[in-house]
Amino acid sequence: MKTLLAALLLALTIGAARADDVVLAAQTRLARLGYYDGKADGAWGKNTSLAVQRFQAAKKIRVTGELNPATLNALGIKVPEQPVSRGVALADLFVGGPYLTAPPEFQVQTVKKAQQNLRLLGFYNGPANGVPTTALSDALRTYQKDNRFKTTGRLDKTTLQALDLLTLAPGDY
Repeated sequence: MKTLLAALLLALTIGAARADDVVLAAQTRLARLGYYDGKADGAWGKNTSLAVQRFQAAKKIRVTGELNPATLNALGIKVPEQPVSRGVALADLFVGGPYLTAPPEFQVQTVKKAQQNLRLLGFYNGPANGVPTTALSDALRTYQKDNRFKTTGRLDKTTLQALDLLTLAPGDY
């Protein structure tokens, strides 16, 4: 069950990229660095999870045993992002939050600042360009889960406040 959950989380974290390709790249890199001694086959398993945990501990990354954005970044593994429609996704990112009716320009700046803050915290490794992506939603979910917030993948009031973005008003960007 835990392996299935880790595989599902991995698939959500990496968005459009194929999970087995990312796992293979991680296994290869971890083996080269001396953390993994199993067969690099792209299949997620206990040995891969343990190797990831050892690597995270050595690099002072939160130890989860998962290939989260901070771990992938530390391993130097780039996962392609798949941009989604700006109009629909931008509004979707703010559903349930105080900035749902804010002007789109303000929402874009808020997304950009959220990307910057999440990157500084090690939850996001994509560009800070204000474009909402599945990787950003995944990073928000991970951040929310780690902070024991309601896991929505959206910029709700609690998440905005925690990321120090709630103090913004539409004229502040």
